[in-house]
Amino acid sequence: MFMNKIGLTLISVLVSITCFAQQGRRTERAFEGIGLPDGGEIGGALKIAIPLLFVGFLIAYIFMWSKNDTSNTNEPSTYIGCVGVIIMLVGAFFLLPLLAWAEFIFISIFSIVIIVIVVAVIIGFIYFFFKK
Repeated sequence: MFMNKIGLTLISVLVSITCFAQQGRRTERAFEGIGLPDGGEIGGALKIAIPLLFVGFLIAYIFMWSKNDTSNTNEPSTYIGCVGVIIMLVGAFFLLPLLAWAEFIFISIFSIVIIVIVVAVIIGFIYFFFKK
């Protein structure tokens, strides 16, 4: 009798969660409500960021990182290499929309793992509690 009440409670909670999740409005942009960038914004950001990262890396590598002697940091070529690093930082700034998606995916996977662990602990507790 007690297990039937627990099962009925779990089923009703799952049904209510499912109904609540489907309550939101449906639009063509599925992630409009949570503020994630769409494909056009990601594509535009990548068109700017990838060339900036590539050019900045080449400038920094040619003028600063390929030098074996690092004792003289006041050379003009070192300053040009610093400009390459700044260009790479600007390119990294344009990758922020992609970072929003990466964070969303990481948080989603982390939440699923936490839910699976909580369910496993509850099932283990119930099994241990009712084991005769």
